[in-house]
Amino acid sequence: MQLLHLIISIITVSNISLTAVETKIENSINLSELGIRYINKKSTEPIDNSIHILQINLKSKLVRPKVELGPDPDGEGKAEASLSDPRKLASHPSVLAFINTNPWDSFPNKEGKKNRSWYLGQPVDIHGLAGTNSNMRSTIAPGNTSVWFDEKGKVYFGHKLVDTPKEATSGFQLIVSDGKLSVNEGGPRHPRTAIGTDKKKETLWLVVVDGRQKGYSEGMNLHELATVMKNLGCWVATNMDGGGSSVMGLLNEEGKMKIMNRPSDRFLGVSRIRPLPMVLTIRKN
Repeated sequence: MQLLHLIISIITVSNISLTAVETKIENSINLSELGIRYINKKSTEPIDNSIHILQINLKSKLVRPKVELGPDPDGEGKAEASLSDPRKLASHPSVLAFINTNPWDSFPNKEGKKNRSWYLGQPVDIHGLAGTNSNMRSTIAPGNTSVWFDEKGKVYFGHKLVDTPKEATSGFQLIVSDGKLSVNEGGPRHPRTAIGTDKKKETLWLVVVDGRQKGYSEGMNLHELATVMKNLGCWVATNMDGGGSSVMGLLNEEGKMKIMNRPSDRFLGVSRIRPLPMVLTIRKN
């Protein structure tokens, strides 16, 4: 079975390569006019890092958040999504940008082992709240912090049973709370993804930090990531899934979806976009 999955990976690698893009629209879009600003910040202290920042104006109502999930492979079964190319998940013509969101995992086989080679179509279990159009495919998980949006596109962090999210994602934990860092210093450095907002919930920040690439970007610990989010102006921020899953896409001037960061996964030495169960997209209204 492992050999079969390797063969599948070889056959499909051209579909998940970093350079492959899909044409979205024929006419160019001025993202700044829609309230979207992209910044790539280079940091050398304490180590090299490349930080990709999307600042999104939610107050203008020119754009809206929309979760996209991979196909449900077994209906009412244990699996909640099949892994898909994130660019395919974000292929709707109105999508302007996307990032990865929830943590997830595969299912153990008869011997109790999990296949973490991550291949297209692989059935997985999404961790934490996940859903779109008010239909939740995955429910709240202990230890996860949800990031969700209501009918008006307003963002919330944390979830109660009485809440009615329209679009929902989850991360691991809050790293900024009430304008203060909520994680300790130190810890391992990895590629990271974070979502945050200001006190008035008018601006949304989507951040991806590349990692595991010495001389280019080595990644951050949670305290370093929290510091980045706080310095951007976040009143609250959540650490989402990271590692090889961290990815950010943005529509370029030619109307094509471009991967803005450099994912850490490799296949035969080439940077590879990991298939994902879901993404958070930003759509034009």
